[in-house]
Amino acid sequence: MKVYLTDGTSFECGGYKALDSGGVVLTADKKRKRVVGYVPGDALVYVLPDDVEPGDSLADEGDGNGNEDGDRDGDDDTGDAPDESDDEARGPDDANGENDANGNGDANEADESETEVDADESGDEAGDGGVADSDGDGSAQTIVEAGVDPGVPGVTGAADGETEHTHADLVERLGAVESRVDGLDGRVDAMTEQLAAVVSAGDLGAEGAVTEEARDPEDPRNIRGIGEAYATRLRAAGIDTVSALREASDEELAAAADVSARRVADWKRRAERYAERPASDRDDAADDATGVE
Repeated sequence: MKVYLTDGTSFECGGYKALDSGGVVLTADKKRKRVVGYVPGDALVYVLPDDVEPGDSLADEGDGNGNEDGDRDGDDDTGDAPDESDDEARGPDDANGENDANGNGDANEADESETEVDADESGDEAGDGGVADSDGDGSAQTIVEAGVDPGVPGVTGAADGETEHTHADLVERLGAVESRVDGLDGRVDAMTEQLAAVVSAGDLGAEGAVTEEARDPEDPRNIRGIGEAYATRLRAAGIDTVSALREASDEELAAAADVSARRVADWKRRAERYAERPASDRDDAADDATGVE
């Protein structure tokens, strides 16, 4: 059988099952036991037997499922139906007697018919489950076997209007969240320093403002972005100087201060620039950081 799509694509399949949504489930065999693909209703034109071309009449061909002489098969099925009804009306004993007289021929044919019906129903259930599985690991195999054009929306990719979240999108969003968290950490650190300054000023009382002792040039707080809160965390981890901060690994700094890798990279870059400055400039920077003139 051949499947014809709205974009002009056509490919072969063994059978199909129409769904209420208008789409069809494609199978590799007429019994519909092995699902190989799915075509939505808006992308489907029609499904034809191999010996019928688009535009030909189907009146004298088959029943649409690749079965030729469909009318003759239908007459045979209709002829067998009264026999089965009569057997049910007469009961098992009468039916067995007639089957014995006829050499069990009709009973064997009825058993074969029931077996085919059960097989078709089992195939339908397997086909319905296969549609869900076709979106998993076997999607690439389905495309190859069915010859589906990957460019048809809704067949192998997301339908129009649907959004696919890529790895790059997720990384970008995580980066934005980390930046916001780092910004909040910086604001909390600045507020902590301001509060400490207010408390220190209040302790001075009537004596007035007393000039704070000049800060050690190796104090990590001389690095922009490292306040009292971060410096306390670093000192607790044994990183109490600018030199120790420069020598520590990114992982050690991130774990000690509980910050992101991006903030650690900024600290180390600023520490390298700070170390390259002359000693006098570093002293001035330390004085500026403490407010000493």
